[in-house]
Amino acid sequence: MENRSYQILLIEDDEDDYVMIRDLIREMKEPGLSLDWSSSFDTGKEKILKGSYDVCLVDYRLGAHTGLDLMRAAIAGNVIVPIILLTGYGDQEVEREAMRIGAADYLVKGDLTPKLLERSIRYSLYRGETQAQILRQDRLASVGLLASGLAHEIGTPLGVVRGRAEYALMHVDDRPSVEKNLNIIVSEIDRISKLIRSLLNLARGGNSGSLGDISLPTVVGDVLNLMSHEFRKNEISVQSALPDEIPLIVRAESESLHQVILNLLVNSVQAIETAVQKGRAGPHQIHLDATSEKDRWVFSIRDTGCGISPNNLKRLFKPFFTTKDIGVGTGLGLATSYNILKSWGGEISVESQEGVGTTFWLFLPR
Repeated sequence: MENRSYQILLIEDDEDDYVMIRDLIREMKEPGLSLDWSSSFDTGKEKILKGSYDVCLVDYRLGAHTGLDLMRAAIAGNVIVPIILLTGYGDQEVEREAMRIGAADYLVKGDLTPKLLERSIRYSLYRGETQAQILRQDRLASVGLLASGLAHEIGTPLGVVRGRAEYALMHVDDRPSVEKNLNIIVSEIDRISKLIRSLLNLARGGNSGSLGDISLPTVVGDVLNLMSHEFRKNEISVQSALPDEIPLIVRAESESLHQVILNLLVNSVQAIETAVQKGRAGPHQIHLDATSEKDRWVFSIRDTGCGISPNNLKRLFKPFFTTKDIGVGTGLGLATSYNILKSWGGEISVESQEGVGTTFWLFLPR
């Protein structure tokens, strides 16, 4: 629970129990925890359905309702939040039902200690992050499938439009303005087609699941095409110094390499956004380069973002470590990238200076 702010909602109709739990949380001495209290089922339900809390502590007895009713309401409202059920006495039937519905934990108030409550909250936060990540992966898989189908559907009419434009170019009869506009149409259709191919390459990968000989510039180009809108929106200049005279062929998995480079570029864009928010005006840039080193290529991504503190650098590749806000990052991107590269016999390293920027190096086998 380091370096993060967490919002905890307590739904408890007994003020004495609220005070007890508030004091237990204070004894935990976790500066990032913020407690919000609702004293009734209705106000608690209203707050929990807003989906703005990281974990909820819910009393079992809430007037005419129970904490189980609140859990069902959260599920019905598609709110994914870990809920810890609190009760004044142990009841195996209630505990089994709570776990069946999906409670993150079940605690008896009389047994609570700061250490026990901290463990339960920590585990619940971990579980909530994991569930959210699984849901995001499922959604991404669905979006990828949809994008693949749409890409094929869009490609057919685009081909027709391009063909008609080329046919019209053959009959312009020395009208320069018409010829110029038709050439623009063909050029823009080619640009759209390139973006579609990049999207398909990212969604499916050329050699998904097995190592192969992959062109690093091709993968980088695909990702840059997909990110072009973000670069323009944030006024970021992207400079590529990948050598043209030598084929940059690496031993990797196409889909996973797309994922790693996309993740690093998204991080760079977000770091630059943070730098701008902190008052560091542009121009901002991302610089890409590749150099040869024995039996591997060293690919670098350098940005002029907010930078990373020395303390955070030590934990950067640990699962679930993130300095981003809730809903912006899960802390899995860099850890996943680290493991992907290791599985290929490669490496990833980082150097950063707060207020200056960050450089990532990918060491990729030839």
